Amino acid sequence: MSVKPINGSLLVAPPGMVDSRFSRTSLLVTHHNQTSSWALCINRMTPHNLESLAKEININSNNLRFPLFWGGPVQKGSVWMLHTPEWENEHTMYVNDQWRVTSNESMFHCLSDGDAPQWFRICYGLCQWGPGQLDMELNGQPPFSKNSAWLVANNTTPEQLFNQDPNELWEYSVKAAGRQSVDAWLA
Repeated sequence: MSVKPINGSLLVAPPGMVDSRFSRTSLLVTHHNQTSSWALCINRMTPHNLESLAKEININSNNLRFPLFWGGPVQKGSVWMLHTPEWENEHTMYVNDQWRVTSNESMFHCLSDGDAPQWFRICYGLCQWGPGQLDMELNGQPPFSKNSAWLVANNTTPEQLFNQDPNELWEYSVKAAGRQSVDAWLA
């Protein structure tokens, strides 16, 4: 029995991931149902920060030296803040009890004023799957292969993920997914 993804799950690229864009990535699922799935890559830091992005769109860039992460290959012009639930505004989307996502200019202003969630990542772009596509990838159904089927880890907390160095998060995620797969198999 394999672990199935839910909102807030980690999708972990297996060591044999065929798609080089996703090699050694850890994605957090922000939306998963029968019609679509979305996730943000949380371990691929870019050389850019939020300050440089804010300047490009004429927003006060004070205090915005937060790293910018590659969230995925879709909607490359979008900016998303994956964060913990103690911080939100009218544009915040619910993921689960531990996670929220905000994508609105207001988050730049809040962060610039020092109003930030305890745990967060700023990502540009996202990962997106059409109806049934993620399930096909997870099961290795054609045109996908079992060698590149995502590993899944549920119930990881913001503290567990964001206390990891982004360069070491993939290894941590592989171990978490492995433990949960074995536990599901033994149950």
